[in-house]
Amino acid sequence: MPRLTPVDATLILDHVLGDPSVPTAAAHKFLDALPFPSDATPRLRRAILLRRLAADPVSASSLDTLQLLASLPASTSPIAAAHVAVAAFLASSAPDFDAAARALFARPSGRARRAVHEGGPPALASDDAIATVDQFEAAVGNSFSRSILSSLWGNRAAAEERVRELLADEWTAIGPSLLEAAAVRIVGDGALETWGAADQATRAKLRILAGEEKTHEILGKLEEPTSSANLISTPAVEKVFFELKTSCTDLHSVVGDLLPAAKAVVDDILAARMEKGVSLKAEEVRGQRTTCGTAGPCALNDKDRGSSIGKPRSLMNWNPTAQTFQWEESGPECSESSLRRPPLPIVPVSPLAPRVKKNGRRKARRWCLLEEETLRKGVEQYGRGNWKEILDNNPDVFIGRTPVDLKDKWRNMIIR
Repeated sequence: MPRLTPVDATLILDHVLGDPSVPTAAAHKFLDALPFPSDATPRLRRAILLRRLAADPVSASSLDTLQLLASLPASTSPIAAAHVAVAAFLASSAPDFDAAARALFARPSGRARRAVHEGGPPALASDDAIATVDQFEAAVGNSFSRSILSSLWGNRAAAEERVRELLADEWTAIGPSLLEAAAVRIVGDGALETWGAADQATRAKLRILAGEEKTHEILGKLEEPTSSANLISTPAVEKVFFELKTSCTDLHSVVGDLLPAAKAVVDDILAARMEKGVSLKAEEVRGQRTTCGTAGPCALNDKDRGSSIGKPRSLMNWNPTAQTFQWEESGPECSESSLRRPPLPIVPVSPLAPRVKKNGRRKARRWCLLEEETLRKGVEQYGRGNWKEILDNNPDVFIGRTPVDLKDKWRNMIIR
């Protein structure tokens, strides 16, 4: 196994010791096995001080640890409260209060006073800490003040609680390790920028760190703009393409499809026109009946009606059930020509099933406008050739019709 360089040792120690979930025993083994870097990172120094303080929260050495912790950049404010709490407990619980108070708080040799008042780290200076230092200095030689301060600060559990609060805050604010930040740059949010700016040799090293699967995914994202005929490939361009793609996705999710709403409006208009057409035909026939009379010569038998239809217009109209009933305009009076006109109005659906002849064949029945329109919509919805599906979904319209009738009628409709 190759020997670790100081840089590698720094990365490992910074990551392991800065993780509070790593047990203290395992952290000590790493410290014993790896060379300690001469230029440790602030995060590594903070992690070592926090572990030392956790092992010895209330003692004279913990005051030194707290002072070193306060000298690091970005120190949190609870350090002042923890520092004065430990110093006050040491003075209050000492067998000789006056001697301990002089050593910690009295001028000119007081350790706590120098840390708080005289050029100490800014993280140790606070109004409460300064007031406590002054109170202990004034209590030297005063038995009454000494008893009051001992009752306020002589609880070890309270001092340890202040230190534990500081440790929790410091571990929360310690931030990611160098390895974690490198992982974000290599396989995280900054992967596209890192891989896009790397040369072939650097990409070979990144491939080892990221793994084949992640490497394939990242390179696939980098090649997407190239596949769209883009000749420029830089991290800035990659970022712009990614933002553009995201914007397009958001736009499609907001703007809906307008085609269904437009089709619904067209269907409503078509249905209204059909109803209006049937109503006009019914009014016209009622006017004809008023002129001719219900029992007059205008009443036709089936033979006369058939004679007024005429012959099929082409060979494609061989099926008589595929013929649409054609109406001629009625005159104001009955005439000889009106005897060959059908006297009944168009009805949307025949209420009776078609009669069957003696030879077993159905008698032809003409198609109405509603049947034609329903057939046209059925072809649009289910597709040409699905005659049985169209018939099954419109049983109240195609009464007495068969799939063959629908097929022949559609063929007749499209050649007109």
